[in-house]
Amino acid sequence: MRKGIAKYAATTVFTCTFALQAYAVAPGFYTGLMLGSASANGGTQQAQTDTTPPTTTPATPKSTQFGGRIFIGYKINQYAGVEGGLTYFSDIKYDTKDVDTCNTPKVGVRDFDIVGKGSFGLGSFEIFGKAGAAVVYERTSGALNPDLTRECGLSTNEVKFRPTVSAGASYDLSQNWVADISWNRVMVGGAISSIDFYALGISYHFVDIYCGQFLCD
Repeated sequence: MRKGIAKYAATTVFTCTFALQAYAVAPGFYTGLMLGSASANGGTQQAQTDTTPPTTTPATPKSTQFGGRIFIGYKINQYAGVEGGLTYFSDIKYDTKDVDTCNTPKVGVRDFDIVGKGSFGLGSFEIFGKAGAAVVYERTSGALNPDLTRECGLSTNEVKFRPTVSAGASYDLSQNWVADISWNRVMVGGAISSIDFYALGISYHFVDIYCGQFLCD
């Protein structure tokens, strides 16, 4: 009786494992797109007013941005991969409580990143983490660079290397298509501090498709 139960349990586990592995994506190159909401974590700044003589007023960043990322990567094996991407964030605008400023107080952030990816999967489901470095381009409007000797401060452009991290989960829709949800943070530094990006993603994997143990025709 016990042998029968053990045999039944083993068969059930084997069957379930095989079913879960039916859509496991093989190692290889892939490309994809991520879209979602973003929020800046910086604090209050001083913005130059549109008055004569000019002065400054507190300006608080609005946390209602949009983000998008295109990426390419290579899945080395079921546990590791490498990935590179370009991320666009909508401008971070500042609230001055209806006080007029010399121009629109805002900061624009874009980045290019290269990250390592670690993952652990069970069949079609996978959890993952990413960590690496980003080349961050940051453009700050003149209102956020007060110069009271001028009508308005000068806009600035800065390029810097900053760390970036991510965590998320994915589901294999097929042997080529994968959907995921993730939290991503870029440590921008300075007035912005960091940006959190909450995204839904889709990727296509350039790998062979198997029917059972053999390649599909």
